[in-house]
Amino acid sequence: MHARSFVLAAALVLLPAMAGAEVNASLAGQTVVTQIPGGEHRKEYARNGQLVYEVIEQDRGKGLEATEREWTQDGGPLRDQIFLDGMQMRGTFWYMNGKVREKHVNQALRDPKGPPGNYVEHFSDLGVLQASGVMQGRFKRVGPHRFYDEHGKLRTEMTYDDSGTLVSEKKFDADGVAGEAQGFHPDGSRRLP
Repeated sequence: MHARSFVLAAALVLLPAMAGAEVNASLAGQTVVTQIPGGEHRKEYARNGQLVYEVIEQDRGKGLEATEREWTQDGGPLRDQIFLDGMQMRGTFWYMNGKVREKHVNQALRDPKGPPGNYVEHFSDLGVLQASGVMQGRFKRVGPHRFYDEHGKLRTEMTYDDSGTLVSEKKFDADGVAGEAQGFHPDGSRRLP
């Protein structure tokens, strides 16, 4: 599994960043499917000829690899995701103003010894980091989660156990100095000194 993760990680690093989508007026409103070795490449075009959706699926003997991309009708990026056997390995999502909204990296690539799930970073519509941490599913936080102010300075770190229960919280001042950590009982009540 580690060799497979390393090979996939290397391939992902070598992929170019998501560029603006192509425009082809002759393909306006159409879906084009091309057979490629081990799979297919599908593109969907809007009525103005703008590429708005693309998926490349291939089985190269290591499992089904898929790259899925989506753009606005003006060609701005909306999402770029890479999957292995149906599991998201990496994903980037954008606001319509072109700033990154979220980045996801599967822990198998980022920190194989850490808690399983996706390491997720959330950004403001100005591109400033607002929160980060490992998510299991859409709503379960595990491990440390960091929350930042509108300028991207660390303000709070909350730590969750393997079941997603908050176990401690630490606040940071304007200089980035951590205050006392506050512990919590499993029912959410504060641990008193």
